[in-house]
Amino acid sequence: YEAKLQLKKQAITQHIPDEYIYRKIDEASLKEYLNLRGSILSEEPYFSAIINTAKDFNLNPLLLFAITGQEQSFVPKSNENAEKIANNPYNVFNSWKRYNTDIEDSSRIASRTVINLAKDRPKNIDLLIWINRKYSEDQEWHNGVRSIYEQLKTCSVVLNK
Repeated sequence: YEAKLQLKKQAITQHIPDEYIYRKIDEASLKEYLNLRGSILSEEPYFSAIINTAKDFNLNPLLLFAITGQEQSFVPKSNENAEKIANNPYNVFNSWKRYNTDIEDSSRIASRTVINLAKDRPKNIDLLIWINRKYSEDQEWHNGVRSIYEQLKTCSVVLNK
């Protein structure tokens, strides 16, 4: 059953570049990075929900965290609305204010969105640039996500698949 499930996940993300496919990461290092930024996402249920959703959707968890970094600066605890924002740190359906759900739901929606928007991507176009066409009105969104993703890669050692 487990092998069949893995094949299904691989089929769903076959059009996603390898660097964005699920892999285990050094969770302690990532939590440390988030804590240094005062992020509520280093806490439960947020942290595990994002990691588990990434695994369920066969996406690199650093990609999901990078999107939260771009969209909501990793949701600083100092924000009076931190717990509400952390329910939807991806701003799915335009805003955490308009769609306030829970972290599992918004992580699943963000993952499906990434996977669906990545379909039909020409091989010569960067995934984040391609997704940016519809994910965000900000035409520079992909630059922010890329920069954060690269920072996360350097501090959150990617372990073996």
